[in-house]
Amino acid sequence: MLTDRRRALLTLAGAFTATALPAHAQTQTPDGTIPRLAISPQIAARVGQQVWQNESGRSIAGLTAWNDAEDFPSLGIGHWIWFKAGGHPLFEESFPRLLTFMRERGAKLPPWLDKPTIPPCPWPSKVEFQRQFNSPQLTGLRRFLADTIPLQTQFLLVRAEAAIPRMLASLPTAAERRHLLAQLHRVVRSSPDLYPLIDYVNFKGEGISEKETTFDPSTGRREGWGTKHLLLEMKGTAVGAPALAEFSRASKFVLDRRIRNHPPSQRWQAGWHKRCATYRHPLATT
Repeated sequence: MLTDRRRALLTLAGAFTATALPAHAQTQTPDGTIPRLAISPQIAARVGQQVWQNESGRSIAGLTAWNDAEDFPSLGIGHWIWFKAGGHPLFEESFPRLLTFMRERGAKLPPWLDKPTIPPCPWPSKVEFQRQFNSPQLTGLRRFLADTIPLQTQFLLVRAEAAIPRMLASLPTAAERRHLLAQLHRVVRSSPDLYPLIDYVNFKGEGISEKETTFDPSTGRREGWGTKHLLLEMKGTAVGAPALAEFSRASKFVLDRRIRNHPPSQRWQAGWHKRCATYRHPLATT
């Protein structure tokens, strides 16, 4: 019988892709197979607080946000997106999956959301969203999200675990798959809270979509900035502080490469670097 966690992992992996994973996604390294990611509820609460800090300065108001130039809101500590009826052609919706995940683990959703199928986003525009920002509906949603931070973190953790076979399946050679797994094992063994992986997968994704790349004239290739690209950039073998320092350095490297290839992204560099610097030390010691 599948455990609740394994069932959630398979559901999430399927939700993010309809492509079956090939046999090489189970490639082994000297460190073993794909690592299992797990943290205690107490550590999950701490990780969630840091993710919330990264996304919105740990602001209650920031739990329900609508970014400029976007036609959907971003909600919760991970700023999961929620579409109006009809969906969106460019992005994958995540907020309804979060709500379903939490409900299956005993969370009591606000009544207007607690339907067999999570309804679409009810606000047609950012203007209307802002007009209703202090309505009972949005105030109650923020209260619900503030009360469920550890569960939201567990959703992030399952997302990160589901990303691993997807990243492996996107790599064309056995050498690259071995390299990614070896670096992943370094990070897992070096990070008691798994915060760097949890946060970066949510922050910049797996790195498996062609849409999440830019053309690099120095290499003549399209280059990405997702977790896959970060892990491939890591080169060392030491665990502990050196591995976390290299994860931090590699995250800055792939994001700076994106800025170099797409100069308008320069405006985000300071904030990105600040976030990447938090990966250098376990949260328990910061």
